[in-house]
Amino acid sequence: MKKLYDAIYEWLVSYKKNSVKASTYDRLMVSLETMSRYPVSEVPIDTIDSGTLQIYVNQLVDDGYALSTIKKQIHLIGGWVEHANLMGFISKPIHKGIKLPAESSVKKAKKEVVAYTHEEQKALKSVFYRGDSMAYYAAIIMMETGMRVGEALALSWSSIDWRRKAVRIDKTIVRLGDAKRCYVQKGAKSYTSNRTIPLSQEAYDLLSFLKETTTSDSDFIFHNSRGNFLTYETLRWWIKKACDEAHVHYYGQHVFRHTFATNCYEKGCDVKVLSKLLGHSDVTITYNVYIHLYGDALEEMRLIVC
Repeated sequence: MKKLYDAIYEWLVSYKKNSVKASTYDRLMVSLETMSRYPVSEVPIDTIDSGTLQIYVNQLVDDGYALSTIKKQIHLIGGWVEHANLMGFISKPIHKGIKLPAESSVKKAKKEVVAYTHEEQKALKSVFYRGDSMAYYAAIIMMETGMRVGEALALSWSSIDWRRKAVRIDKTIVRLGDAKRCYVQKGAKSYTSNRTIPLSQEAYDLLSFLKETTTSDSDFIFHNSRGNFLTYETLRWWIKKACDEAHVHYYGQHVFRHTFATNCYEKGCDVKVLSKLLGHSDVTITYNVYIHLYGDALEEMRLIVC
């Protein structure tokens, strides 16, 4: 009888590979790779039961995995169980017997949301505007629009609405599990991430300058010498270099998105508007990420009850 790992692997290759996005398939394979390090992967499928799966979940908790990772494991197992049930390999929906751990028992310390100060932004832009690399211009656009890294790297000239001074975000660069392969995914991170947002005057002026001075036939705005989109690794290398020169701490590339959000808040931007600008699926996500900005709304509630 097949072992669980082999059965799930065959299901992914035969039924999921060509029916889901490449990024989704890759995430499923990454989840399967995680499972391969545990005894449950060697259990014959004719003996698998809810108790065995619960032991696996408990082991993930003990090993410090985040709740989101554990949920992905259960999603992977559940998908295969439903398939196996239809095919007659398993007679019961055993995955429904799995109990998720309490969030408090797996919750990791929340990462502090960091944004560059106005002085740090000025120092970085003094380096970025030298134009040593297209990566520098990409960083400015992220800081001015709040785009995710993949969204900025996938940005094309056909996405710019010059008349409305806006940009349409409807694709992103996706890295596969080995982090060495990237491709352009049609559609942003999620349905709500597909959006049209206004360009600040600085972003509009920069894009106009790049459009006038580019000598490449590439539709990618931020491209390399061969006309291909910049990679995450290329962007990271140049941003680190700029931080060193500007004497500013390097926090990664996502910090530019946080900096944009902070700048918007300081201009009086409502959390609902900010959520649309960032392409969050729910305003609650925006509030939870930037609660340090908007606070607990105590004073706003006081105005209502007093």
